[in-house]
Amino acid sequence: MSPEAPEFAVRTEKEQVPDVGPRVLLVVAGDIDYTHHEALEAAIDHEIARANAPLDLVVDLAAVPYCDSCGMRVLLGAAQRIDAAGGSFGLRGVHGQVARALRLTGLDRVLGVAGSG
Repeated sequence: MSPEAPEFAVRTEKEQVPDVGPRVLLVVAGDIDYTHHEALEAAIDHEIARANAPLDLVVDLAAVPYCDSCGMRVLLGAAQRIDAAGGSFGLRGVHGQVARALRLTGLDRVLGVAGSG
């Protein structure tokens, strides 16, 4: 766990996007690592299961200082499943180590990263 990491949490919000429709926003705080990746995966699985139409899901990582390969696997798997069902998946608030890890693996181009720095 990184020293500056907040306690791990995932919060769900709903947004209404003009000309698009409803969007589910998962706001994540803390490290996404071996210890916490299953909680993120469970939150994503819950949203996929309850979607009545193709899911528009954005994961906000602004409060995530660290993401390891377990976390990247969860994000990639979610993107693939949602895309296969006709939905859309994206990330926002990507920064620091997380942005670097996604860039080095090429996942930044695959996962639809917005607001990175």
